[in-house]
Amino acid sequence: MLYLKKLFLVTFVLFIVNGCTAIQKKEELPSPQVFRISNGLEVAMTPPPSFNITQEHYGFVQPESFSRIRITEKEVAYNNYITQLTKENLLKNQYQLIKNEQIDISGALCTLLTLRQNISGIYFEKMWLISGDNLSSIQIEASYPESSPNQLKNAIKSSLLSLSVATNQNLRLYTGLPFQFNQTPNFKIKQRYANSIVLLPSDSNDSKTSVVVSHGKLNQEIEDIKVLSDHFLKNGKHYKDVEVLQSEMIKIDNIPALAATAYVKLNDQPTFVYQALSYQKGKFLLIQGQTTKNQKAKFKLQLSKLLEHFSFK
Repeated sequence: MLYLKKLFLVTFVLFIVNGCTAIQKKEELPSPQVFRISNGLEVAMTPPPSFNITQEHYGFVQPESFSRIRITEKEVAYNNYITQLTKENLLKNQYQLIKNEQIDISGALCTLLTLRQNISGIYFEKMWLISGDNLSSIQIEASYPESSPNQLKNAIKSSLLSLSVATNQNLRLYTGLPFQFNQTPNFKIKQRYANSIVLLPSDSNDSKTSVVVSHGKLNQEIEDIKVLSDHFLKNGKHYKDVEVLQSEMIKIDNIPALAATAYVKLNDQPTFVYQALSYQKGKFLLIQGQTTKNQKAKFKLQLSKLLEHFSFK
C-alpha cells in the first residue's frame, strides 16, 4: 500500500511538472527576426504568432487570414516623407486615413497610420509604422481584412511595436542620394550631408583640393543650362572674382552635362574650379571641384578618372 502511494505521488508530480513545461512552451514568444534591408540598415521585428517569413518581400505572412507585414526602405528623409502622407495624397492612392498617431519606440519618434482600403470589394485595414532619419525612412506596412478578430489585429500591432533598427552610417554614404561612386580613386569621402558628399584627396597633405557632389530641385524649370551653371559659379557664397575659362557639353554616366572651368578667388587665394552640371525636368546634379592654380592639370585628370566611377541610381 505504501508503494502504491509513492507511485501515485511520483506520477502526480511528474504530471504537474510536464504540465508546467507544456504551459511554458505554449507561452514562449517567437524570437525577433533580423532583416538586412540595405547596406548599413538592419531591422529586427518579432513576428505575430503563426506568421511566417515570406520570400516575396521583407516581412511576414499568414496566408489563411490574408494578412501580411511588409518592410520597405524609402530613400527619402523621415520628415520629408511624413509631410507627403497627407489625407489628400493618401486618398489619391485609394487609402482612407482613419487615425494618425505619433508614438515613441525605444526613444525614437515614429508615426503610426491606420488606413482603410477597398480591394476587389473587400475592405482591408492597414497599419503603417514609419520611422527614419535624415537619410531614409523605414515603412512597416501591415495589411489584414477589416473583419479580422481583435486578437489578430492586436498581435499584428504588437509585432509592429517590437521594431528595432540598427544602422552603420559608414555603409550608408549613398542612401537617399540619386548617385553613387563604385570607387573613388585618388579621393576619399570625408563627409556626407543630406543632399551631398564631400571628397578630399587621399593625400592628406593637400588641404587646398576638394570635390563636392550634390543634387537638388528647382522651384521652376529653366530653358538654358548655361544660365544655371553661371549661377552656381558666380552667385555662391565663397567664390569671388569669377573668370569663366571654358564651357563644353560632356556626358556623365551617359547623361548630358555642361562642364565649365574658371579661375576664382577663394579666401583671397587664386583657385581653379571645375564644375559639371546635369539638369533634367527641374532636377539637377552639381559637381564642383577646386584646387590651387598650379595643380589644375593634375586635378582635371584626377576628376576625369573619378567620374569614370560615377553612376546614377
